[in-house]
Amino acid sequence: MKRNFVTRLALGAMAILASTGAYAADPYRIAVSNSYIGNEWRVEMINFMQAYAAKNLKGKVELTINNSGTDAQKQIAVISDMISDGVNAILVNPASDTALDAVLEEAAKHNILVVAFDQPVTAPSAYVVAVDFKEIGRIHAQWLADTLGGKGNVIINRGVSGFPADTNMNAGMRGVLDKYPDIKVVGEVYGKWDNAVSQQELTKVLTANPQVDGILNQYGTYGALQALINLNRPLIAMSGQGENGWRQAMLKYQDQGLKGVSAGDPAVIGAYALKIAVEILDGKAPADKHVAVPVPTVTTADLKTGVNVFPDLSPTLDADTDIPGANLGLTIEDGVAK
Repeated sequence: MKRNFVTRLALGAMAILASTGAYAADPYRIAVSNSYIGNEWRVEMINFMQAYAAKNLKGKVELTINNSGTDAQKQIAVISDMISDGVNAILVNPASDTALDAVLEEAAKHNILVVAFDQPVTAPSAYVVAVDFKEIGRIHAQWLADTLGGKGNVIINRGVSGFPADTNMNAGMRGVLDKYPDIKVVGEVYGKWDNAVSQQELTKVLTANPQVDGILNQYGTYGALQALINLNRPLIAMSGQGENGWRQAMLKYQDQGLKGVSAGDPAVIGAYALKIAVEILDGKAPADKHVAVPVPTVTTADLKTGVNVFPDLSPTLDADTDIPGANLGLTIEDGVAK
C-alpha cells in the first residue's frame, strides 16, 4: 500500500510538471545543436551563449555545444544522440527549416524542450526565437530604393544557398525591388555571410559591371566595401547587417559618398534564446511559441562609440550586444573569439 501511494505521488508530480511546462533538473542539461560555423558571426554567437551561461546561469545550467556543419542529415544524427543522452532542452540553429522536423518531434515526445533560434523550423512542438528575415530584406531594399530615387544598377550579395535565412531575406529584398522597374539587378553572388568570400565575389562582379549604383548585402558588407576600395571605385549606397566594420565605415566614409544602413540579425540572439529556454524550463513559457526578435536598425546618426560601434575592435565582429528588453548583461568582449 505504501509503495502504491509513493508511486501515485510520483506520477502526480510528473503530471504537474507536464501540465505547467516546468522541467525537473539540477542543473538543467541544455544541448546546443549549431549547424554552420564557417564565419565570424556564428563563432561570436556561440561565445555569447557561453558567456551568458557563465554570467547568469552558473550552477543552474550545464551547457554543451555541437557544430555539425551544413549537412542536415549530420545535424539529425547529432540531435538523435542528444535525445538518447536525456538532456532537458535542445537549442537548435538549423541547417534546414523542414528536414529536422521528425527528430525534433521525437525530442518533444521524450519531454525535451526544443527551441530553434536564428532560423525557424516548422516542427509544431518547437519554440522559435528569430528575427523576420523577410523584414530585414525589406528594410535593406526599401532603404536602397529610397536612396537611389527608384532607379539604378544593383548587386545582391547573398548568404549560403539553401539556408532559410538566405531564402527569406532574398525574398524580402526582391519583394521591394519588383516594385521598382528602373532598378536593375546586374549581379547576384553568394558571399556565404563571410567578408573574405564576399570581397572575392564582389570583386568579380564589379569588374564585369562598370556602372553599379548600390549593393544589397546580407552579411559580409565589410568585404564588399573592401572590393570597392581595392578597385578604386566610387563609394556607393550599400546596406549591411550589424558588422562592426560596416558601422566603422559608415562613420569614416560618410563624407566620401558612402551611404549606408545597418540592420540585421544580432549574434547575441543565441544568448537570448538560452534565456528564454531557461524561463520555459522554469515554467514561464511565453504566450506565443514564435518569439519575434526586433530587427536592430542603425543609421549613422544612431551610432555611439563603445555602445554599438567599436573603433578599436575587429571589423568582423557583430556590434550588437543586446536585444531591446532582453537585458542580457553582455559586453562586446563576451563575443570576441576565445
